[in-house]
Amino acid sequence: MIRNILFDIGNVLASFRWPSLFRDLGFEGEAFDRIAAATVLHPTMWNEFDRSLMADEEIITKCIERAPEYEQEIRLLFSKTEILVEEYPHSYGWIKELKERGYQVYLLSNYGKTSFEAAKAHGKLSFLPLVDGAVISYEVQVVKPEPEIYRALLSKYGLKAEESIFLDDKAENIEAAQLLGFHGIVVEGYAQAKKELEELLREA
Repeated sequence: MIRNILFDIGNVLASFRWPSLFRDLGFEGEAFDRIAAATVLHPTMWNEFDRSLMADEEIITKCIERAPEYEQEIRLLFSKTEILVEEYPHSYGWIKELKERGYQVYLLSNYGKTSFEAAKAHGKLSFLPLVDGAVISYEVQVVKPEPEIYRALLSKYGLKAEESIFLDDKAENIEAAQLLGFHGIVVEGYAQAKKELEELLREA
């Protein structure tokens, strides 16, 4: 029996809108590509930002080392992290509906401390008061798809993986969850995810 619905935040409940933010900040052409490669698309640095073991300034410095000619722009980007995400219009209602049907709803997301707290302070994630709990990567200093972050959620709230469905936009994060016994849905869009969720709920 499914009792728990677990959501990632970025590209599931809120758009990780870095391309549009880059354009809003005036990053174009080569600057766009170089700054992205040094920050949000870097294979390790953005995960380290989400992990939050290192101080923000250390992470910013390491990003600048990869594109030193864009130091000013990289610092500007890190000063705007509260608007890196934009909540989807359907998210609040989706969670509210699931709660009204008796499901427990939790968040399991890679999110840096500075950007998460800024997003909360600016009211960017209206669904937060609805959920029954959350494990955010900066709190436990591990990131998906590392198994420790999934175990942290199970332990914190006394959940069973087999009673839980996890929705995430990255296949590797779902695969890691499934290895621990979770049901999983790779989110490609709201309509697809909602349809697959309802099918799983009927089958379970």
